[in-house]
Amino acid sequence: MYNQATAAYQKMSQTGVNPRDLEATLLMKAAGKLQYAVDNWDDISRGELTDHLTYNRRLWTFLLAAVSEADNPLPDAIKVNITNLGVFIMNRTIDVMRAPDPQRLASLISINRNIAEGLRGHG
Repeated sequence: MYNQATAAYQKMSQTGVNPRDLEATLLMKAAGKLQYAVDNWDDISRGELTDHLTYNRRLWTFLLAAVSEADNPLPDAIKVNITNLGVFIMNRTIDVMRAPDPQRLASLISINRNIAEGLRGHG
């Protein structure tokens, strides 16, 4: 299956965009997709919800892979925090897919937005 998050990251990284700005943009995009699902909960199809959750999960899979690379310059404490958030996000995604509930998306949206804001504030 085509990985939109990775493709977007690769495309934007070739344009000379600051990697932190790119990550922030992709996190906000994922948060926006999840917020759309919450805002349109009564009208959104199960397939569309799954697509939004999958986009977010793939983005986080990419972020987790990047954090685990040997040459990643982040301090170990930040790497551990991102890894822990990633594990939470993966588990919450499974929970929402198993038992859809718009309230369960709030933490995913909040995490994405907060990390994006932090990336933009330190870029």
